Amino acid sequence: MTNKTTDDQNNDGSRTPPIALVLELEFMLFRGRQLMYEAFCRVLKEHQLALDQTFFSRYCLPRKIEKCLRGLLPAMGKKGLAPENIADKIRREFESSLNADTTRPAPELVALLKKTAAAGAKTGLLSFLAREKAEQLMARAGLDQTAFLHVMKKEADDLPTPDSWLSLLKAMAVVPRCAIALVDGATACQSALAVGMRCCAVPDCFTEWQDFTGADRVEENISGLSPDGIITLLSTARFRERSR
Repeated sequence: MTNKTTDDQNNDGSRTPPIALVLELEFMLFRGRQLMYEAFCRVLKEHQLALDQTFFSRYCLPRKIEKCLRGLLPAMGKKGLAPENIADKIRREFESSLNADTTRPAPELVALLKKTAAAGAKTGLLSFLAREKAEQLMARAGLDQTAFLHVMKKEADDLPTPDSWLSLLKAMAVVPRCAIALVDGATACQSALAVGMRCCAVPDCFTEWQDFTGADRVEENISGLSPDGIITLLSTARFRERSR
């Protein structure tokens, strides 16, 4: 969705900055971390390695698969394996699972995004996939006409970076103080806070041990969130006068 964005006009002629709820496409709306865990398990099993949730949570949360393997393989007693070759297999397994028609978005998140959009807030999704693949996921989620998609071209050892969030918000014409990031991991949380956004964290089984200090809210599941609650978090930012 590529709509031109404009601010709402108040009765006194001043402009009210738009507010937005933003999140990652493949690692939040779609359960990318669970799919990555399963991909790691399948590939490592070929090398007689049994990965469990504890090891994955300790070594494999960074997005750079090669980086994860450089710590994971020695910890599992396999120093002789080449991380690069295994990383390619894991990446292919992950992409295959993510692109499968049977892989569906989290229904409670789809519902929340649609209700939030209906309540007057913009919704934006950040992706690090090829644009064609990202657009396919958007269509599968039924959000291709109601949410803004921003595809990043740069990769980093761990994602999303502060620049990633800023790039999404710039494309949406939303200032950071008027946006809230919905995240499930500490890296995404801290990078959102670093650029002045507000943040709501819903940790998963792999990240529930992480430190979410600074987040405006930490919920056990999506059902604890509502459009009104999200907009309320942003209300003071929404009606605050622009500094410039």
